[in-house]
Amino acid sequence: MTEDKSEWIRAALREHEGPLMRYATQITGDLDRARDVVQDTFLRLCAEDPAKLDGYLAQWLFTVC
Repeated sequence: MTEDKSEWIRAALREHEGPLMRYATQITGDLDRARDVVQDTFLRLCAEDPAKLDGYLAQWLFTVC
């Protein structure tokens, strides 16, 4: 993974992890399960091309979550 992509993922985590946790917790009703779901979401993000998600990152994250 390149440094640029690593920073892109770190920035996505900083901005979206909290809202995704709240969203996943509301859906699952379980904090531990929500953590797993959000972790899986960010693992899938690692395989994505940042250019493909430009302008759609939040929507993609919530859809995958």
